[in-house]
Amino acid sequence: MENGFKALAAACGAVISFFTGIPAIAWALIGVMSLDYVTGLICGWVGKSPKTESGGLSSRAAFEGLMRKCMILLVVLLAWLLDYAVATGAGVSFSAVTGAVCLWFIASEGVSVLENAAAMGLPVPKVLTRALEIMRAEGEKTDGQA
Repeated sequence: MENGFKALAAACGAVISFFTGIPAIAWALIGVMSLDYVTGLICGWVGKSPKTESGGLSSRAAFEGLMRKCMILLVVLLAWLLDYAVATGAGVSFSAVTGAVCLWFIASEGVSVLENAAAMGLPVPKVLTRALEIMRAEGEKTDGQA
């Protein structure tokens, strides 16, 4: 019985350690992704979803949305692995790629939240829309663009 409690405590400690090690920018991304998913569900629930012909809820559209969110997290993981490889090789703390990727996805998901709000007839502040569009556009630029 005591070994069971020790194993449970170790597992809980590992989970807590994992979640406390996630950078704030990744938590922000997870928050915005959650907002996008919930606002998408709300749009479907009230019959305003642009994802379905009827505008209603669709388990397929919801599943595709979740899979899209999983792919975003995998791309962020890829960026983190790149940062980790560079940092380990150089012996420095480095997270520029992860931060840039997270910011781009935050902007992209944020625009989607605003699109969902607009689909429901909610007025959307242009300053917020513009800020997110600028963030997303800046993330798409290559070195040769100004």
